[in-house]
Amino acid sequence: MKHQLASFLTGGLFLLSLTFPVKAEDTLDKIQRTGVLNIAIREDAPPFGYLDNSENLQGYCLDFFALLRQRLVKELERNTLSVKLFKSTTGNRFDLIARNIVDLECGPNTIRADIPENTDFSTSFWVTGTQFLVRQNNFLDPEQDLGDEIELGVISNTTTEEFIAQRYPSATLLRYSGVTARIRGIQAVEQGRIDAMISDGILLRGEAQQLGLSSVEYSLIPDVPLTCDRYGMIIRNNDPGWQDFINSVINSPEVAALSNAWFGQLLNYTQTAQNFCPEK
Repeated sequence: MKHQLASFLTGGLFLLSLTFPVKAEDTLDKIQRTGVLNIAIREDAPPFGYLDNSENLQGYCLDFFALLRQRLVKELERNTLSVKLFKSTTGNRFDLIARNIVDLECGPNTIRADIPENTDFSTSFWVTGTQFLVRQNNFLDPEQDLGDEIELGVISNTTTEEFIAQRYPSATLLRYSGVTARIRGIQAVEQGRIDAMISDGILLRGEAQQLGLSSVEYSLIPDVPLTCDRYGMIIRNNDPGWQDFINSVINSPEVAALSNAWFGQLLNYTQTAQNFCPEK
């Protein structure tokens, strides 16, 4: 009898595994079970996430996480909820989600289709576009073809690098990499070693402010960005409950107030992008 029972269970489990693949635990259920929210933030992308002069983590995303935690405590009817922070980069941000290390990554992530398997984006929470940071009295015209005497700084392995290489095939590109890539490019503009640093306008202006560079001496051109880039938070795909919850927080009045608090001084540089880029 035991032998028959063992054979039945083995066969049954085998057939069950073929017919009913194990479904990954939904994020909300996992957070309810563990009492832990795992989230990732950049340290190189002011004003979204950055280290201040005292090496303390600051940024819009950090405050968004605080609001998210409050909403989760209420949604899950919990008394407490722990938050575990991870450092994300342009190189690991999707992998952190795909490997179930974190539940959410907040940063300047351009919403696009060509992303790794098992990952997805939230609804858009910010819109910007590709612009040049140049010194005052620099007569560079991004609307024209740029010759090989023009030296442009870009961050390597980004969609911006690909776009600039295609749009200005004759220009000389200086590629920067690592967490200090953008700031080193801006410093190169400040020191006159390159003609422009190219990136998303909001990130260029945020980093320039961190360096104490005034908008009078350092301009963003052209006024209308060359591209439309909408930022979304990175989440796992096929998890509609979590996606709907994150989107509800992004669209809440509290987050609208948070955006005004963090981006209020930068709205002049991003309002054109908001008006130019159509809703998707």
